[in-house]
Amino acid sequence: MPNVIEVIELSKRYGNVTAIESLTFSVRAGSLFGFLGSNGSGKSTTIACLSGLTDPTSGIVRLFGKRFDSSSVELKRRIGVMPENLGLFDYLRAEEFLTFHGRMYGLGAAETRRRVDELLDALDLAGEADKPLGKFSSGMRKRVAFAAAILHGPELLFLDEPFESVDPAGVALMKSWLRRFTALGRTVFLTTHVLDTAEKLCDHAAIIHKGGRLIWQGAIPPSTDDERGPADKPFTSLEGLFLSLTGERYASLDWL
Repeated sequence: MPNVIEVIELSKRYGNVTAIESLTFSVRAGSLFGFLGSNGSGKSTTIACLSGLTDPTSGIVRLFGKRFDSSSVELKRRIGVMPENLGLFDYLRAEEFLTFHGRMYGLGAAETRRRVDELLDALDLAGEADKPLGKFSSGMRKRVAFAAAILHGPELLFLDEPFESVDPAGVALMKSWLRRFTALGRTVFLTTHVLDTAEKLCDHAAIIHKGGRLIWQGAIPPSTDDERGPADKPFTSLEGLFLSLTGERYASLDWL
């Protein structure tokens, strides 16, 4: 399968602060790709650069084999984005927001109406028809943002912490949709702090560390009940691999 994402020496700086430094990696079409890292490691900034929400300070991004930046309107039509801040309009109702989103991406009125109704029903939001998005709970807002990201049938989906605050039934539904999405040859690029979720859902992943440096990329290792495996394969869980590479350990408390 061809690479749908190519990132070459990508850096992003805000004044004297380096959020991403010289990132280089690629993602194959049809992958369910996990982009992992500690708090403040640059995951959300990377998604913002890859989806055109901001331009990098330096480096190259290619989507579908073409150079991409914030002005690449035609390429943006082929992607869906669930950003860190969700990008919702709090004074609109869910139906209004999703209808606007569908029409903006070029869906016809009838098709937009059909998809919006199906999404609101499937995500258990139909009963909130009269409530503005600003009154929604965190989990409900996440479901609306997810619906907006997939509404227009994108070929490539960027999701920043999509499952956080969503109830178990909603998470299960979203995961099933993502598996179907990639089974059809489309690509998902997501961040999550829940390594167990990444291990079970994703087929490939990358790990970045402080300052947005790439420290590992590859196929998700098979999981076992133990963090450590045999000497020739010292880490057989994603959590064990992550903690080993990042060097992160937390002190025990003698009173806990």
